[in-house]
Amino acid sequence: MDWSDEVFTRKQVLVAAAVAALFAAPIASIADPTTGQLVYAFSYSSNQDVAARDSANQAEPYGTSGANGNELAQSSGISHYSGRLNDKGTMTVQVVGKESDGGLVVNISEQGEQIRRAPPATCVVYGNTNVICDPNKTVYTEEYTLLRFLGSNFVDPNALDANRHWAIAQNTPSLNVKADYRINSNNNGIMQISETRSVHQPSMASLTTDVQTKIGYDFNRTVPTSVDEYVTQRHDNGAVGTSTTIYQTTLNLVSDSMAKT
Repeated sequence: MDWSDEVFTRKQVLVAAAVAALFAAPIASIADPTTGQLVYAFSYSSNQDVAARDSANQAEPYGTSGANGNELAQSSGISHYSGRLNDKGTMTVQVVGKESDGGLVVNISEQGEQIRRAPPATCVVYGNTNVICDPNKTVYTEEYTLLRFLGSNFVDPNALDANRHWAIAQNTPSLNVKADYRINSNNNGIMQISETRSVHQPSMASLTTDVQTKIGYDFNRTVPTSVDEYVTQRHDNGAVGTSTTIYQTTLNLVSDSMAKT
């Protein structure tokens, strides 16, 4: 999904002091990755509930049940369906390099035990969670979950307020995005970050996505070490019907060829 860049400004003296305390000397210097490989273990599940109108009319005509002559109840013409999908496996990210605008170029692939399998796709990721991928390749939603947090400036000290919080927002006629991030703890650069994200696509019959995420993040290596994401997506098609889908994704870093030994 292609989202516009965010412009961050430096805060006033109070905020600068808080940032300085948060990012102490041991984590002040960041080495930009050039090449290397990250491997994550992932689990993914989706649960969908659909209310669909099977009849063009809001109510079916009255009738009789036949032999006993009892009158049938009026029907709404709406049926309910549900479905579930689960998979787990590994996700591999090959870091290729950096573009002149700061975007990190990666190849990402997925090896699920069941059906979530995709060959490598080239993507460019940015610190403001923007992700641009090859439109001719399959990139699953759980891959986008990881890609959002791979930008080298995902945690930008200059973007933090006094409460160790920052926000990202975009508003266009076709897409409204608002995301809030907070560093809940920091132990020498090993962070726990929370994300609250809302995505609204009015052009797609009122598609609304609400995201709650817990992110383990290594600021020294600028990589997420764990991700636990819970997504509720609602699609309102008006008279045609509605659907609600719950997505859950977990990711845990199991291998990093760029880590110092």
